[in-house]
Amino acid sequence: MSGLSEGFEQYLVPDTDEIKAGITRGLVVLDSNVLLELYRFAAPARSELFEVLEKIGERIWIPHQVRVEFHRNRLKVMSSQEESYQEVLKAIGEVRQSQNSVVARIRELAKRVLLPEEARDELVQLVSRGLDDAERVMTQLRAAHSSPGGFAKDPILQRLQSLFEGRVGEPLDEGELSVAREEALRRVEAQEPPGYKDGGKEDPTGDYLVWYQTLKEAAMRNQPLLFVTRDAKEDWFLRLKGQTICGHPDLIAEARDVAGVPAIIMQTQSLLHHARAFLDTDVSEETIRQAESAAAQASRDASRTFLVKESLLETMTDIASRQAEDLRSESERLQRSIDRMVYELDARDQEGKIRDFRERRLSDLRSQAEEVAVELADLQAAVDMLRAKDYSTIRDSARLSWRGRPSRTRMLSLAKSAMRQVEMLQDWALRPSSPASEEATEVSVGAMRVGSRVSHDEHGEARVADIRQTNEENSEVQVELLLPDGTTTWVRFSELRVDGLPGLE
Repeated sequence: MSGLSEGFEQYLVPDTDEIKAGITRGLVVLDSNVLLELYRFAAPARSELFEVLEKIGERIWIPHQVRVEFHRNRLKVMSSQEESYQEVLKAIGEVRQSQNSVVARIRELAKRVLLPEEARDELVQLVSRGLDDAERVMTQLRAAHSSPGGFAKDPILQRLQSLFEGRVGEPLDEGELSVAREEALRRVEAQEPPGYKDGGKEDPTGDYLVWYQTLKEAAMRNQPLLFVTRDAKEDWFLRLKGQTICGHPDLIAEARDVAGVPAIIMQTQSLLHHARAFLDTDVSEETIRQAESAAAQASRDASRTFLVKESLLETMTDIASRQAEDLRSESERLQRSIDRMVYELDARDQEGKIRDFRERRLSDLRSQAEEVAVELADLQAAVDMLRAKDYSTIRDSARLSWRGRPSRTRMLSLAKSAMRQVEMLQDWALRPSSPASEEATEVSVGAMRVGSRVSHDEHGEARVADIRQTNEENSEVQVELLLPDGTTTWVRFSELRVDGLPGLE
């Protein structure tokens, strides 16, 4: 007779011995976001993560797809880091302009009331010192965080190149890649891990390609598999009430069935934590804290991306619905004109040029009516797909314009409108969240939480984008709203209504 958990090991949380085996004897595979995290970490944390990876040695490995994603995004991440520092320094510069005005007023005051020079200079120093210190510290942090060689000479890249020399998978051949991509798309449609949470991306196949290539390598090596990612979505992990429990059971079972190996999926902070015990490395609490903060930010970014996608779908549905209504009105107008023209031809004894003209006009009206009917059918199909949240429509909104039909123009217009909405929302989606979300990725107040639909007297219906809870006594909670036009605004919690409006699940 079999035991209680035999055949259901994928639902068991890995114990200490299993984690130790994965870290000390297993094939350790890194997702591309772990490599890119090295650019986001401060210099000390970066060194400690490198030490852990180098201690793993020859057992560390990355699939070809990770190499592709790393190189596609490396310069973007480097640029984003530099831009963040520039924004803060720019803000300091803007505040300095106000500071200069205050200093000028102090000097004017000193002249009017005959302040002693010592008192005047002390006031000026008090006003200037804090901003000068902030600018100095920010400049130092910027220099320590960024690559000293800029884009061209990147020491982080050089160290990674040395680390992964001979430890990168080969690309799939064209036939195998095509089959793998088809399976990836099938999983997105079927909501099967990994990668179905990326269904709104232009190319949602990346996560599955990483996993597929990982299982191929694990099967050849016949070693325990440890897959490390910064990702926190439900298509990689089993998550309950906002807490990550373990790797997704379906993926753990697939590793056992396909590659014949036990598997563990963990986030970067977990690798750092266990490396202290099992790899004898010095990993500080600050480094683990940075990794945890990065994981929390990734989770918030995923939530915001979901909100952006939802808002985009609503906008596209609204545009397509309005266009469909316009076409219905046009179809009805044409039918009235056709009926009137038929009546006139039947009711009057017409000959010669007048009758020829009316018959040509009737033929033209019928052709226009047929074209409008085809366009209307296409747009109605688009509306139905959008309401069903078919994200493939977002990726290629013009795909309904098959056979070169006149609907192509309207569908392309719909796609362009949708892309404008994406551009409006993109900056908001990537903006850092407020401190309210530092301790938990799911912030809520009463029946309202991030993602809920709410109603505001001035702004109408909107979605909750963020909730700001300050530590000051008697201060009212503030809520950031994502409005239908893609803009955001902060309002007081007491101004919102949530009753009767369904929130996101």
